Amino acid sequence: MKYKLLSVGKNKNVPPSINIGDYVQALAASQFLPRIDGFIDRDEELKSYEGEECKVIMNGWYMHKPQNWPPSPKIKPLFVAFHINSAYTEFFKKKESIEYLKQYEPIGCRDPYTESFLKSNNIDAYFSGCLTLTLGYKYRSIKKNDSVCFVDPYVYYGRTFSEIIKTIFTFLSSFRSIVKISRIMVPYRLERTLLHRLYGVSCFYRQYRKVFPKVVLENAQYVSHISEDYRANFSTEAELLGEAERIVRYYSQAKLVITSRIHCALPCLGIGTNVVFVKDSNLDESNASRLNGLVSFFNVIDSRKGELSFNNQKIDFKTILTLQNKNEWEKYSEDLKKKCIEFIGF
Repeated sequence: MKYKLLSVGKNKNVPPSINIGDYVQALAASQFLPRIDGFIDRDEELKSYEGEECKVIMNGWYMHKPQNWPPSPKIKPLFVAFHINSAYTEFFKKKESIEYLKQYEPIGCRDPYTESFLKSNNIDAYFSGCLTLTLGYKYRSIKKNDSVCFVDPYVYYGRTFSEIIKTIFTFLSSFRSIVKISRIMVPYRLERTLLHRLYGVSCFYRQYRKVFPKVVLENAQYVSHISEDYRANFSTEAELLGEAERIVRYYSQAKLVITSRIHCALPCLGIGTNVVFVKDSNLDESNASRLNGLVSFFNVIDSRKGELSFNNQKIDFKTILTLQNKNEWEKYSEDLKKKCIEFIGF
C-alpha cells in the first residue's frame, strides 16, 4: 500500500498563484503517514489516477474542476475535513458522485454547510472541523518569541473619492512607516506594481493603526498565503510542502498572529499560538460557506469598511494581548487524530 498527499501545484492556469494554505492542509495529513510516496493533484488527477493503490486523507476544498470527480478506485480515501464549495454543488448532486460518497460514509465535513448539503442528498455526514487543527500533533512548540505576525489580514480598499483622499493623506503623513512596511508586506490582492503595493499598505496602515501601535506595525512580521512567488520559487510539490512546514514552525513560535486566513488561524490553534481572526463582515455566500462553524473557534475582530471592533465594541492592542485562544476546537482535533491513525493503521 502506498501513502499519498493531495496537492494543487499542477493546476497551472486557475489560479495563477499558489495558496500555501493548501499545503498546510497537506502537512496536517502528512503527520499520520508512515511515509510520503507522492502527491495526487486534487483538481487534475483524482479521477484519472492509475498508479499503485494508495491511501489518501481527502481533506480540503472541492473543487475547481469537478469534471475530474469522483476519484479513481485506486485511491482508498478517508473523508474528513471535506468541504464542497457552494459554487459547485450541482456537480456533487450527480448520481455517480452520490453513489461514490455513500461508499465511504460517514463523511467528515469541514463546515456545517457541507454537512447539510450531503445529508440533503441522503449521505451520512458529520461536522469534523478542519484537519489543520491537529497540527499540534507534531508541530507544537514550547519555545515562543516576541514576534507579532500579520498573515493576509483583511483590508478594506475604499473606492469612494473621500476614502481615496483619506488613504493618500495617510500615505503622506506616515510615509516612513508605510514605506518600511511595504518592503516586507505584499497585499495579495494588490501586488502588481509598487504603486498598488503602496496604496494597499496605506489602506492597511490607516485601518490597523487605530488598534495597533506604530512600533508594533513597523516591527511586525508579514506573511502572505497567496502569491505567484510560491510557484516561481518552489518547483516541486515536495518543496511546497517543505515551505508550508517552515511557515507552520514559524507560527508555532510567534507571540501573536493576526489573520484572515483560516489555514493560518486553525493551525495556530492546534500549535498553541494565540491568534485573532479578522473577519470581513460583508463576505459573499460562497466565501462565507467556507467559514461557517469554524469562525466560532476564534477570537474574532469584525471589519466593517475598515472599522475594527470586537464584540461590537472598539478594541485596543492591550485588550488583544490579553485574549487567550478558545478551547472548543480541541475535541474535534482529538477525534480527527484518532480517525487518521485508525485509517492509516499505525
